[in-house]
Amino acid sequence: MQQAASTVFPPKLTLYYSPKACSLASHIVLEESRLSYEAICVDIRSGANVGPDYLKINPSAIVPALGAGDAVITESQAILSYIADLALESGLMPRPGTRERARAHEWMNWISSSLHVTYRSIFRPQTYAGDHPDAISAVRAHAEKKLVKMLAEIETRLGDSSYALGEEFSAVDAYLFVFYLWSFDERIHAELPARSRYGALAARVWARDAVRVVVARERAVRAYELPPHFASELTTEK
Repeated sequence: MQQAASTVFPPKLTLYYSPKACSLASHIVLEESRLSYEAICVDIRSGANVGPDYLKINPSAIVPALGAGDAVITESQAILSYIADLALESGLMPRPGTRERARAHEWMNWISSSLHVTYRSIFRPQTYAGDHPDAISAVRAHAEKKLVKMLAEIETRLGDSSYALGEEFSAVDAYLFVFYLWSFDERIHAELPARSRYGALAARVWARDAVRVVVARERAVRAYELPPHFASELTTEK
């Protein structure tokens, strides 16, 4: 006698995020998924991520973290993939086993291991240079040169497609959107290349209702700056 297959319901989801951090991608994808979730701010600027309460959740003190039932998932790529797989019909990630899925992971691995690290070297060069002033300056200067090349590489990778994986929005685009916002940070002193394709992709992401909801929620906690062309839209809408 065959046993009836049990229905698997998504676990209770709790996202621990910091405003405008890389966790913004997970926040957007959760909202896009239409899954039920709770968003809890752990503001890294105030040091909340190294407080005892959060360290119990994620001892590495890194955001994002996703509470999923009795488990905690860390690292953006793992979280993005997990959310997308819970809501497969949303099309946030290609289905497992496809070449398109491999392309998505190719993008996300590159973003997390190369692009994110380059920004971190500019914003927090002490992570790699320690407290030596000359080393800090050298790390930051090298990272700014590298960022110029990486933004140009994104332009090439995007080609003429509307989104990173083709003509449909995916979790990869939410991830890229974060680092487009970061490219306007005042701590970057290098002259960055034109990024028309990247900008067009970011504008398409910015136009999505879920993205506006999430950004408004985060900015209610800490009113972080947006690129001038996005901020002006908000001013016009009021």
